[in-house]
Amino acid sequence: MGQQRGGGTLLMVVILLMMGSLLLHATRRQLSDNLSLVAGEGRYYRESAAAASALAWGERLNWPQTGGWQCQRLQPQGWRACLRSGETRADNNAEPRSLLYADSGERTLALWRWLGGTAPRLHPLAHGWLDFCPLKESGACQIPAAAAGP
Repeated sequence: MGQQRGGGTLLMVVILLMMGSLLLHATRRQLSDNLSLVAGEGRYYRESAAAASALAWGERLNWPQTGGWQCQRLQPQGWRACLRSGETRADNNAEPRSLLYADSGERTLALWRWLGGTAPRLHPLAHGWLDFCPLKESGACQIPAAAAGP
């Protein structure tokens, strides 16, 4: 019994170190994945708030009475609001309506809102807020580059 060399103990220490290293690597990877999710969620909340602000700003602008898309920009914030007037209603309501598009910059979240009345006196319609374009025609939701505004 006096001839023990500690080989088993050394093997157990090496196995414990390897298991700890694997656990630390897995935890680091999970943390990294979750950090990118949190960053994406934070970006979504910032863009959503900015798009809602741009939409509220666009509702209060004076819009000329023209057809097709027309856009206005608020440079310090980078907001853009675009209006397409003259949309027909499915229920044949006599009040004309327009579609307002707003975003907080290129390739950001966009919001849509139906407005009633005629330019320049537009008012938001009840239940008219959308997070998608409601127009059915192909390409009707594409804001032309020429209408991008100054």
